[in-house]
Amino acid sequence: MGLGFLLEGSTSDSFLVGTIGILAIIAGFSGHLIANHVFEQTFSKGEIALGLAVFALATLAFILTWLIAGLSQTTFLIGVATFFVTVVGLFVYLITRYGVGGAFRKFDVTSSAISGSRK
Repeated sequence: MGLGFLLEGSTSDSFLVGTIGILAIIAGFSGHLIANHVFEQTFSKGEIALGLAVFALATLAFILTWLIAGLSQTTFLIGVATFFVTVVGLFVYLITRYGVGGAFRKFDVTSSAISGSRK
């Protein structure tokens, strides 16, 4: 549903409709996080890999479309807003899941390499 609103907003040049799509996607992801918490689950490595691959492909497609075919200003703003919300959502998830220090340690490979305690 969110993707439908997002695409319709881009097609009809309506930032409001595109924003409704972004909000619907946020609601779906939040529901997934709540379900994971209730059932004491976390994202599997496959889900993480799929999410990163889809994000990378979507970013590449957006940039190529913008460079080659050109986008209307509204479509461009919807795309930038979507990527911004996705990146902010990633950081919010990491901070709420692991805390600020734990989220930093997830990406800090130098301290574990120096101490010799690699996993």
